[in-house]
Amino acid sequence: DETGDMAVLFLWILAFLVLGAVMGINLYALICLSDLQADLINPHDCAGRINKLVMPEIFAHAAAAGLMTLCGSWSMVLVNGPLIAWHVRQVGRNQHLADVTEIFNQLDKEKSVRVGKAMLYALVFLTAAYRGTERGVNMFLDPDEKAKMAEFFKDAVASSVHHF
Repeated sequence: DETGDMAVLFLWILAFLVLGAVMGINLYALICLSDLQADLINPHDCAGRINKLVMPEIFAHAAAAGLMTLCGSWSMVLVNGPLIAWHVRQVGRNQHLADVTEIFNQLDKEKSVRVGKAMLYALVFLTAAYRGTERGVNMFLDPDEKAKMAEFFKDAVASSVHHF
């Protein structure tokens, strides 16, 4: 069904864009923490900047996971599920915001959490890019064109010359 394929392609593109925003928010928080560590900003400004973006990051990540679920990618639900559960736990315990009085003491821990999240977000971002591209290629190429492309890549891999 062409309409269904187009809808799924649109969802993958939307998930890709939302994940790009999530990665940007997370990297901004990492930059703020690095600036705090280098004594370029004070703890109050750092906590304020990070805290403004905590809930948008959580909601956007959950929305991206929901979009990937609508695309039928249950493996991405399994990959994102633990982080979503951790976010829910943090919010439930009221531990999701950076404490101005403790942010400098917890700098290493907070940076480690942000780096781990950045790696997960990058994995999911690249997967969304790949799956969206795969969906688009499969949707727009007819079977003869797919066979020609498969033969082209098969020959390219078998060739000793790796230039195109």
